[in-house]
Amino acid sequence: MAPLDSSIIHTTLPLIAREFRVDVLRIEWVVLAYLLTLSSLLLIGGRLGDRLGERPLFVGGFALFTVGSLFCGLAQGVGTLIVSRVAQAAGGSLLIALGPAMLTRAFPASQRGRVLGVQASVVYLGLTIGPGLGGLIASSFGWRWVFLVNLPIGLAAIGTALVVLQDGPGRTRRDPFDLAGACLFAAGLVAFVFAISRGAEIGWNAAAPRIAALSAAAAAATFVARALRHPHPFLDLRLFRHRLFAAATLSALCNYMASATTAFLTPFYLIRGNHLTPDRAGALLMTMPLTMALVAPLSGWLSDRIGSRLPTVAGMICVAAGMWMLGGSGPAPREAEVALRLAVVGLGVGLFTSPNNSAIMGAVPQALQGLASGLVATARTLGMILGVTVSGALFGAGIQRLLPGTGQDAVAVVQAYGYAMRIVAAVAAAGALASLVRGRRNAA
Repeated sequence: MAPLDSSIIHTTLPLIAREFRVDVLRIEWVVLAYLLTLSSLLLIGGRLGDRLGERPLFVGGFALFTVGSLFCGLAQGVGTLIVSRVAQAAGGSLLIALGPAMLTRAFPASQRGRVLGVQASVVYLGLTIGPGLGGLIASSFGWRWVFLVNLPIGLAAIGTALVVLQDGPGRTRRDPFDLAGACLFAAGLVAFVFAISRGAEIGWNAAAPRIAALSAAAAAATFVARALRHPHPFLDLRLFRHRLFAAATLSALCNYMASATTAFLTPFYLIRGNHLTPDRAGALLMTMPLTMALVAPLSGWLSDRIGSRLPTVAGMICVAAGMWMLGGSGPAPREAEVALRLAVVGLGVGLFTSPNNSAIMGAVPQALQGLASGLVATARTLGMILGVTVSGALFGAGIQRLLPGTGQDAVAVVQAYGYAMRIVAAVAAAGALASLVRGRRNAA
């Protein structure tokens, strides 16, 4: 439900903007508020799970998510809707952060990759069906039901969780919670993302992105200094001394940045650059997430037997290769070729995700697995934000540079798409290198 609600809103934004009479720059914060809140609170949710136990927080997260959905559906203005999306994302952050930790504790290490593979498939399923389901619900019942449909599902999930879920032994942590460190982390992350998004939109010479970037740097420096001195820091930076943990987290960021870039830019290439209809473009785009969902459980099973290094390196190479081929597709490609190249990217993401998540969860002690679970989810949401922001800036700059020379919008779009895709393919290749140096096997 939480990944679904990060994507289901996209097809309903024009309807909401028309009803509330706001422009695109205002309505985009309905999406940004959700993603920024997720990114800011995921680690806090994971850390609280280590301290208080997952069951009460998971139930509370579903309750907050459901109440937030109700207020989204009843919103009478865009400001109320944005605030309600923040509440919805706050609940969703607990669901996303605590899920992998709960699964890790519920199954033996020999089945960890397989179980996390199933969980990854569910995440991709939510991201996959979101836009299509949102459009179907909005066209049939109105955009408010995109949120109201969460109510019966949320109530059923809360009831099931109260009956089924149990906390394992030794769940309560007595050390003090570093609230100041948590606030510094959240403030720095929000300032960093705001600086990137505004800088790409209005230029880096403007005051707002510069002030935000300086604020992010100051918050980061203060956070690191505090974490190194505090006896019980919010984020134990010693985790990153473990080569496997540090490399796997970095490669996860590269992976999600690459996959988000592909999902964000390819519709422009197909519809605006090659004049495909939205339904035809949508059918082609489905090949990437469907391939992810099919491959993720198999790669998790494979990593249980041979370790995480080989599947993650192979996965990132596939992502880089698929993006490079998509960038070279040119004008008027055959649809089967585009689908095949999207499937190569999906194959890479599916190969990578489950083994990488298993490696991260296996590299930390049990007492910190909630924090590690939150880091996995933070890398995903931050990678998605970076992918959309950076690739959008590259794509927009490419069109502005190429359009005067070509004189044709479609030609400029195709060339700018190739330019942006191949630059981000280099990021995916860097993720393959990070996976290569992580070590041969998961930690014992």
